[in-house]
Amino acid sequence: MGRNYRPLLGILAIAAILAIAVCAIWGLVRLTIWLWPTRPVGPGGGVPQSRPAQVPATATAPATAPANGKDELSEAQAQQAFGTGMAMLKDGKLLAARTLLSKALFSGRLSAKQEGDARAALTDLAEKTILSGSALDGDPYVFRYTFQPGNVINRVERKLELHVPPQFVLRINGIADSSKIRAGQTVTMVQGPFHAIVTKSKFTLDLYLHRQESSPSQSQPASRLPKIFVKRLRVGLGKDDTTPVGLWRVALGKKLFRAPWNPPANSPLRQTILWDEAGYPLGKEGYWISLEGIDDRTRGEEAYGIHGTNDPSSIGKAESLGCIRLADADIDLVFSMLYEKWSTVEVRP
Repeated sequence: MGRNYRPLLGILAIAAILAIAVCAIWGLVRLTIWLWPTRPVGPGGGVPQSRPAQVPATATAPATAPANGKDELSEAQAQQAFGTGMAMLKDGKLLAARTLLSKALFSGRLSAKQEGDARAALTDLAEKTILSGSALDGDPYVFRYTFQPGNVINRVERKLELHVPPQFVLRINGIADSSKIRAGQTVTMVQGPFHAIVTKSKFTLDLYLHRQESSPSQSQPASRLPKIFVKRLRVGLGKDDTTPVGLWRVALGKKLFRAPWNPPANSPLRQTILWDEAGYPLGKEGYWISLEGIDDRTRGEEAYGIHGTNDPSSIGKAESLGCIRLADADIDLVFSMLYEKWSTVEVRP
């Protein structure tokens, strides 16, 4: 009888060996998947050191501003967000504080003092988290990227779809010349785009960061990172209320350095003035950011823009021919932040 069981025992032994082998192979596969880098890879193999939010390949430039208006918070919710955000700031929870304080500020439901306190705290936080070249763990907007052989910053920016001008990346990393970036060098990247809100009654321009991505499929909701206040600047505006209220977008191919100045129709001048000529009005470096209207109030308008000025005393006043003026240092910053076709500028009364 023992000999009759030998074939069966042999079959069982083979089956056991096969089962053990399958389990071992499956374990190796799972380990490989777990260890395999899932971070997006740039041209030439550059890999971010901390993973940014994924950008669908189908993302297209927004036709409207990404929720520029007031956030939907009740007064009680805004007060709670403000109080909790300030407490988190004291506890060193910078990213959570940044999100809550921005939400409270954009709600429009804080007192004047609270708005000032929130804006001051957020300006300081932006200097530490967005404008400094530092990358805090867990920041959804800021990450570190290591350049590989063949990487060029313009192509890396497009590959990662940052929607932030390479000029801004160089600025926050203290890099004067992009050709000096070497393989193996790690730099801080920021996911954009940046946007702006101009409030005419206050002569202010508020910069903020907000990424609202297109959905990769109809079955999935669009991912949306929190809106983050960055900085407030003073502006000069059009005399006789000639700066139009409404929604604008940075026009493609019309961000210019040392731009020629072509007098608008309401100017007494008729001749183009070049950057190095007497009377040039666009400031020291001649930055010009052309705007195109994208809502019912501004659509079809293309003669307005943001630029520097040769008259610093006009900042905070309504003395321009309709465009938005900034001091030299401020237009240099704004020019480096706003991205063609993606950055919006909302002009409010």
